[in-house]
Amino acid sequence: MPKVSFILPTRNVEKYIGPLLETIFSQEYDGDIEVLIMDSSDDRTPEIVKGFPIKYVWVEPDDYNYGRTRNEGAAMTGGDFLVFLSTDVEIRDKRWLSKLTGHFSDPEVAGVYGRQLPKEGAPPMEQFFILQTYPAESNSFSLKEGKLRKGIVFFSNTNSAIRRSVWEQIKIPEMLKSEDQEWAKRALLAGYKIVYDSEAVVYHSHKYSLKGVFHEYFDSGAVVPVIHREEKFKYSMKYFLIDGLKFISEEYKFMLKNGYGHWIPYAIFYDLTKFLGTFLGSKQKYMPIWMKKLLCKKRNHWDKYNDVIKEGT
Repeated sequence: MPKVSFILPTRNVEKYIGPLLETIFSQEYDGDIEVLIMDSSDDRTPEIVKGFPIKYVWVEPDDYNYGRTRNEGAAMTGGDFLVFLSTDVEIRDKRWLSKLTGHFSDPEVAGVYGRQLPKEGAPPMEQFFILQTYPAESNSFSLKEGKLRKGIVFFSNTNSAIRRSVWEQIKIPEMLKSEDQEWAKRALLAGYKIVYDSEAVVYHSHKYSLKGVFHEYFDSGAVVPVIHREEKFKYSMKYFLIDGLKFISEEYKFMLKNGYGHWIPYAIFYDLTKFLGTFLGSKQKYMPIWMKKLLCKKRNHWDKYNDVIKEGT
């Protein structure tokens, strides 16, 4: 079986990293497993990870970039497949890795991402978002097959694997956010397939405050023009508004159906905050640097980059 390399950026995840590494090393996978920890922690994370057979690299917090750090990690490893995970996920299936990597028997597959399910206690808005974004049906996407709905492409490095030989051709872009989606788009444009496997499940969710969700969606909105700049991936404001209204309607139906009706007043403010963050983020090019730093989540991005993406990589 091919060798698999995990590239795991960590930042103060002492609560999660031990159980995650235990499940990684207990996977029922016939090939070799290599784990690289790229750490920026000031809690007990370094002490915990060094109790496992991992490679450890220190990354200065100010030097961290979603794409660049993962590329640097990939270059330090030797696996045929590169696995990227958020380090606060839970894996409960010992065949998860085999499911995720099994699709690479098709030489046209560049990357695979798996399903996410919300953790127990996740807010209903987060539950609905995850269940909508990661459906129960698996799928594959390619430009050859014409399977892209209105040009939308999705991929998530929260739970993913990519083929090293494709990564050597198409590096992960250095971006403020959504570098995984931009990478998948470039792989599709190069003629490869992207696979979504609903059986390769991890448990993952967030509990955002209104301030936190604003910053998160400001960054998301800032990169939308980049991801959709090619003609094949155009996503008009018309479709954005239609999909947004449909999403909100279904979200409130979900809350009522599942006994979360008392959450709806808060959800209205939550969704308005998401929309405002996305809208302002999409207009970031008209803002001075100080304002971008104030509004975005990854504020030190602007100390090293002039735009949301580093071109020419």
